[in-house]
Amino acid sequence: MASILVTGGLGYTGRTIVRQLAAQGINVVSYNRDYSELATDFVTAVQGELYDVPRLVRTIEKYGVDRIIHTAAMSHPDLSIDLPLTTVVANIDGTVNVMEAMRLAGIKRLVNFSSETVYGNHAGPIDENSTTTPTTPYGVTKVAIEHFGRVYNELYGLQTVSLRFSEVYGPGNRMPQILRDIVKTVLRGEPFVMESGSDHLFHFIHTEDVAHAAILAATSETMKGSVFNIFGDHAWTLAQSADLLRKFLPRASISIGPGYCHLDRQGPWDQSAAIRELGYAPQYTLEDGLARYVDWLKTNEY
Repeated sequence: MASILVTGGLGYTGRTIVRQLAAQGINVVSYNRDYSELATDFVTAVQGELYDVPRLVRTIEKYGVDRIIHTAAMSHPDLSIDLPLTTVVANIDGTVNVMEAMRLAGIKRLVNFSSETVYGNHAGPIDENSTTTPTTPYGVTKVAIEHFGRVYNELYGLQTVSLRFSEVYGPGNRMPQILRDIVKTVLRGEPFVMESGSDHLFHFIHTEDVAHAAILAATSETMKGSVFNIFGDHAWTLAQSADLLRKFLPRASISIGPGYCHLDRQGPWDQSAAIRELGYAPQYTLEDGLARYVDWLKTNEY
């Protein structure tokens, strides 16, 4: 039986993807730069770097990999401002190495993790044909690897699918994330105070829905598009999100002033293409996802 390789399978979303694939009885190769002894009936761990193209090719051939879900990256726009060169090397070079390994090994389907940051500041509505004008090195790398995917598809017959994910939340996230930051502050018994941001619009998506969409993109045999917007139930202002958190943390002191965050200002997204072609539908409303996430953070740091 063929396998799906997940780069960054020990990472935040990678772990969830590996778990969901194994639960579906699909053989998974978890490819990571860090050593792991993780092994189950359906999961094999392989240590390796993305720049080691020969090792990637050997891994593909040894384990009968016929498609790849590529999550490994420098994965935060704010960090990319301090580390632009590191972000370029990890995201652009790393992704092209994966594409080249696939070309050499003769396999086709690649699910590439792109991002909301490709759009930059955009009043919306935003669909897959909207202008991409990123405002961070991270966003630029995501636009670049989408173009590399298109070129590899046209020149070499790959089937690269880029998923533009919105703001991800949920258990296991070690990166800065506004919902986690609010909850952890409140759980420490401290007031959460933010001078501005209550009007900022977010399209939050739970990590389980990220994994669900990635697997659909990896396994679909009928989709026609190659770029998809992927988010949760609908758009929420930060003020509305804070109101939900107060429901689960009734003693919380959360104060967020009017205006916007430092992040890109974006209007409503359209994900009808993912619904139509991938059969994607979010399994978590923000209310359900936050209820579980708050409970998780009561006993877990991340």
